[in-house]
Amino acid sequence: MAKNRIRYKQLELYLTYALLADAALFVFFLLFAGLGIAWAKIIFAVLAIVLSIACLAVLYLSRELLRRRSLWITAGAAAVLVCILFSLLLKFPSPSIHETEANSPSDGQTTFYCEESVI
Repeated sequence: MAKNRIRYKQLELYLTYALLADAALFVFFLLFAGLGIAWAKIIFAVLAIVLSIACLAVLYLSRELLRRRSLWITAGAAAVLVCILFSLLLKFPSPSIHETEANSPSDGQTTFYCEESVI
């Protein structure tokens, strides 16, 4: 019985670190998506999705996915996964900011505008 508690505590510790890393990847995904850096957005989105699915797979394989004591880890990994997938499907935050020279004032200032897409 004591070995099972120690094993669960170790699993919980590793999955807590994985969940914190997943949250950090999600923050970096939002940051780079907001800045419009597409290659970094894709890399962080893929890493966050893979890590979320890996956390859920480890919980499933250890039979801890729906147990009450590990439900918070399951909810955290699923929440990050759902947030990333919805952000990618809705293309948010991904502003398309274009610099226009035709609409720029004659004094040399650069004008930025954001195009809105109509669904």
